[in-house]
Amino acid sequence: MVSLLATAVGIAALTWLFGWWGLVIAALVAGMVLHRRGGTAWVVALAAVVAWGALLAADTLGGRFPSLATSIAGVLRVPVVALLIVTLLFGALLAWSAAVVGGEIGRFARAKRQSA
Repeated sequence: MVSLLATAVGIAALTWLFGWWGLVIAALVAGMVLHRRGGTAWVVALAAVVAWGALLAADTLGGRFPSLATSIAGVLRVPVVALLIVTLLFGALLAWSAAVVGGEIGRFARAKRQSA
């Protein structure tokens, strides 16, 4: 639970600073650090959903987000809810894949250290 919340905070902070690339960086690092745990990629993907959901909620409180989401959903001809779900799924898939790569890097580095 602590790793989920810490990863979510890291993803939200880096996304705020660097855009969607921040999610990839945070998920890669989380995968490297948590590579010994089972199911790390899924925890990181869930953390991404939590982080991006929190960022979307914060943008909603700003007042301009609902009109922007309605406009984009109208252009794409999809309901606003579908647009939000796809956005969260995109973040989850990015985080999952970056965490898998990070986990493999962590395993490789650990094996390299043990063989030296």
